[in-house]
Amino acid sequence: MFSTNDKYEALIMSYIDGQCTSEEALELLAWVAESEENRLYFNSFKEQAEVWKLTDFALPELDDINVDAALDAVNAKIDAVEENEPKIVQMPWLRRNYRYVAGAAAAVIVALFLGFLVVKPFNSTVTLASNEVESALLPDGTSVTFNGASQIAYPKHFGKEVRSVDFEGVAYFDVAKDESHPFVIHCNGMDVEVLGTTFLLNADKASDRVLVDLYTGKVRMTADKQSVEIMPGERGVWDAAEGELKAMTYSEVKEEELANNHELVFDNETLSKIVVALEYIYKVEINLDEACASKKLTARFSDEESIDEVMETIAIVSEVTITKTDNVYSIR
Repeated sequence: MFSTNDKYEALIMSYIDGQCTSEEALELLAWVAESEENRLYFNSFKEQAEVWKLTDFALPELDDINVDAALDAVNAKIDAVEENEPKIVQMPWLRRNYRYVAGAAAAVIVALFLGFLVVKPFNSTVTLASNEVESALLPDGTSVTFNGASQIAYPKHFGKEVRSVDFEGVAYFDVAKDESHPFVIHCNGMDVEVLGTTFLLNADKASDRVLVDLYTGKVRMTADKQSVEIMPGERGVWDAAEGELKAMTYSEVKEEELANNHELVFDNETLSKIVVALEYIYKVEINLDEACASKKLTARFSDEESIDEVMETIAIVSEVTITKTDNVYSIR
C-alpha cells in the first residue's frame, strides 16, 4: 500500500530535480513545516543530493514563488522547537542500510572466492619418468609400474568426475576401483577408460600402435570416434596408421605374434591358455587333464617348428605326459 513517506519522498525528488508544479511545491512546504521529523527527512534528501553532486536550481513553474526563501522561513520557525525533543529520522532504505549492504556484498564476494577454491582448487601436475622412479602411486591409490622408457603426468588432486592422466611408454597399471570416477589414460591420440582393473599398457610414442593386455576388470578404448570394450585375457589394439581399433583374443594375439615375429612366445603362461592358442594356430585338438591346467611354461617356438615338435618341448619342460591318437593330443 502507498505510504505517506513514499508520497513525500517522490515530491522531494521531484523538487530536487526541478520537475514539481507550484501546487506540489506548496504542498511539500506545508508538510515540511508540520514537524521536526519532516524537516529532518527533507534535509536528509538535500544532503544526499549533494553527495550525488546534484544542484538546486530555480523551478520554471515557480517563478512567482521564492521556494527556497519560503523554506528558509519554515526552517527558522521549526528551529525554535525545543532541542531535547525526540528526533526520529526516516532515511532512504539504501542509505540507512549501506553498512549492512556493504557487509553482505563483501560476504558474497568472499563466499564466491572460497567456492571457486573448492570447485577449482589451485592444482599442479606431477610428471614422473621411468629414469626417476620404477613405480608411482597416484593420489587415488592407483599404482603404475614402469617397464622401459615411460612417462606419466597426473594432477596432485583428481577432479570430482574423472581421474585423468597422460601417459607414454610401457607400464603395468593396477587401477584403484571407483565406479563413480572413471580412470582415463590419454596416450598417442586415444583414450583408455577403466573403473578398476589390472592391465599392461604399451603406448610407445615411436610406434603407431597402442596395446592394452587386460588381466582383470574391463577396459574401454576410444579413438577416432571408435570404441571397443576389452575383457580379461584379450588385447585391445589401436592402429593409428590404419585407423583401426579392435579387440583380440589370446589365440589371435599369439597367431599375430607368430606371423609377424616368426616366434610364438609364452612367458610364464598356464598350460590351459597355451593349449587354446595351439589349437587355434595349428588347427588341432588337445585334451588337457585338469591336474595339468595350472602348470606354467616359458618358451619360444619358431614358425618352422611343427606341432609335434612343440608338444615334445612342452612334455619335457613341464614334466607332463603327452600322447597322440588319431591326430588328437592328450596331456596328462
